[in-house]
Amino acid sequence: MSKIKLLALDLDGTLLDSSSRVTQENARAVRLAQQAGVQVVLCTGRNLTETRVFNAQLDASADWAVITNGAAVMRFSDGAQITYDGLDSAMCASVRAICAEFGLDLCLYTADRLYYGRDFLRFLGELRRRGSVALDEAAEGYEFVSSKAGWDQVLAREDGRVVKAILHHLDPKEIDKIMQALEETGLFELTPSIMYGGELKNVEINRKGVHKGGTLKRLAAHLGFDMDAVMAIGDSDNDLTMLQMAGLGVAMANAAPNIRAAADAVTQDNTSNGVAAAVKHFILEGQS
Repeated sequence: MSKIKLLALDLDGTLLDSSSRVTQENARAVRLAQQAGVQVVLCTGRNLTETRVFNAQLDASADWAVITNGAAVMRFSDGAQITYDGLDSAMCASVRAICAEFGLDLCLYTADRLYYGRDFLRFLGELRRRGSVALDEAAEGYEFVSSKAGWDQVLAREDGRVVKAILHHLDPKEIDKIMQALEETGLFELTPSIMYGGELKNVEINRKGVHKGGTLKRLAAHLGFDMDAVMAIGDSDNDLTMLQMAGLGVAMANAAPNIRAAADAVTQDNTSNGVAAAVKHFILEGQS
């Protein structure tokens, strides 16, 4: 493997601890990697508004953000957008029709906003009941949509800017049915998030062919090197493609068995500064 030039970090369950914070040890490791000449990219299912919050917790700002599972790449320093592969109006209409079939509200991301309905609130409530730290849906960048007319207005206003949809249901079996309906359209890249051993599940919806690995490869090419020079660290299904495609894929100890099996190495879990341990071992020691 060539010298690592790009460090790709997932957020939830990876760079962030159980309180959804970047620890001082992880932040310091990222800064030292940058001082060693490595560019840092935050690769997340979140949008740019959310990602900037966590980027601010680093000792040194990350260089890039691959957001909403690869639908867009942004440069933190000036907000320049390198790629964009969002959902077009026909795709949004298809997702909306399938939502209606299953009696669900939409949940849509743009680069800077999250629009959500009652099903999202129910899902957050269940996560909190189980003790998980959930996002603050009343924070800046989140907008509750309460009616069909409200969704009509959102889709008209944000036409061409929707980067990802995500559907929530408290019954995992219903998510499986929804995924089957979405798969039959042939339009979408689907990533389920499985929680509590399968007791909860949602599904993230991107344009077909859009995922973290493919977009990370495009960013690396934009910077002038191939994936052999990329180290990726992640824990969940939406990280799988980047772990497989990176020259060095590192799974967190808290990752599911299939994620750990697909990686080249496994580091400590996110409550034990696993990112810092991997950066120290593979970059700071490996490239000294």
